Amino acid sequence: MSVHFKHPQLEHEVESISGVYAYTYEKRLPVDDKEILCFIGYAIANKSCCGVGGCMFATVAGFLQEYAVQKEGDSIISAVEPVSDTSTRQRIEAMLRLEGIQQVQFHAL
Repeated sequence: MSVHFKHPQLEHEVESISGVYAYTYEKRLPVDDKEILCFIGYAIANKSCCGVGGCMFATVAGFLQEYAVQKEGDSIISAVEPVSDTSTRQRIEAMLRLEGIQQVQFHAL
């Protein structure tokens, strides 16, 4: 089942009441003779009453079906197949954690 995924804007910081986050780059990973499309970013909590901290995170769009199927202004939309298999998700998380990424989120089905 292919779904459309809107790429996040890279290098665009989003501020919140407690800090800031941004996606810094996109990455493609080979998994099971397919290619995973994911986006890597950072989050910093530097305005929180509970202290400061930060982490690297990844949003996994899914198995890439077709890159840039359409564009909406500055946004790119790709066709992906979401990763639904639990063991495949765990393997992807392990691969990304080797690169220092602490949080991994998967695009919803």
